[in-house]
Amino acid sequence: MAPPATFVESMALQEVMISSPPDIKPTSSNINDAAPTGGRRVFKSTGPAFVPIYGVYGGHLLGQSAYAAYKTVDKSFYCHSITGHFLVGGKPKIPFIYTVETLRQGKTYCTRNVQVRQPSPTDPRPLDSEVIFIATVSFKTVEPRGLESQVPPPKELKQWVSNPRGREIAPAVDVPSWIEFTKRKGMRSFYTAVDLRKVDVEEENRSRPLHEYRKVQIYKPVGSFPSEEQSCLSICTHIYASDRNGMFAVTGPHNASDNIIHTGSLSHTLIFHANPDKLLFSNTNEGEEEDNPSSWTILEQLGDSASEGRGLIRSRIWSADGTLLASVMQDALIRVRVDNGEKVDRRKPTFSESLKNPLVNEGGLKEVLVYKDEIDVL
Repeated sequence: MAPPATFVESMALQEVMISSPPDIKPTSSNINDAAPTGGRRVFKSTGPAFVPIYGVYGGHLLGQSAYAAYKTVDKSFYCHSITGHFLVGGKPKIPFIYTVETLRQGKTYCTRNVQVRQPSPTDPRPLDSEVIFIATVSFKTVEPRGLESQVPPPKELKQWVSNPRGREIAPAVDVPSWIEFTKRKGMRSFYTAVDLRKVDVEEENRSRPLHEYRKVQIYKPVGSFPSEEQSCLSICTHIYASDRNGMFAVTGPHNASDNIIHTGSLSHTLIFHANPDKLLFSNTNEGEEEDNPSSWTILEQLGDSASEGRGLIRSRIWSADGTLLASVMQDALIRVRVDNGEKVDRRKPTFSESLKNPLVNEGGLKEVLVYKDEIDVL
């Protein structure tokens, strides 16, 4: 098996030029490798995106949008918040085009708007193609210490980060039927860009009310960072990881994860509470400090609400020493089959039913699973 892509490889971008004036839509023939034009800068992804099963992982678009925006600000600024809206599911084999526009440039705060497209290679107007994701990325400078307070960390936090390499790699989709399917097929869980491990808290969840059910994962980036980009890539790592498997914190307490018909992120907001020095991942040589708990970060996810075919996921990102690094709010499309005594529509298969499809069992995962084009059905 090939080694996982590093985070740097996954985030890789190539800047391209808009050779026509900003008020004229460029065509594929005038997008070339060169310098930016006007108030916009355009970047093309060149690295691989993580594909849990079919569609592109939403955290990739969040993290790479922040990385593209970083390339348009002075090094004295760091990303303190990002809000993204997922409009159309991404396709794994087509490069992403990131158009970054300056909305505000102040002395201590600045804001960038990022539009993401996936034009086909033959699209005559690639920068006029459909927007699949949009993000607002806000940056600030480091300020002197002022008021400081935070909620206390979970009492189990030190236990969560103990023996990190002894914990299982987080499944691509944290659903019981998928986990059983992969074991039956002898399929190994894998990761790329970010090494993310699942902390088993199911026993504790059984004694909790629905609103206290939680999922816990720990993570660190794959590979090391260039020194000049260590801060921005560390922050992008946190953004990237924050989207992983969160919606199952909503379906899990209802035992409804196997009954999902459609699911996908709608919007995602992350706010950092710590200065960049607290958000850094330190570079280590291969095998060095792999089991050092302080080199891992904790992602705690709770499902605050489930209603109207949607779920609200509230997450907290903790350092190993109990510092609250960031807070996350995610609005997700979550449609499940519920037997409430009314006639049940069985035309659309649930996740577990899809895994029983003969084509899936013959290895045709990509064309069958219900996550295909999930946003397009809205």
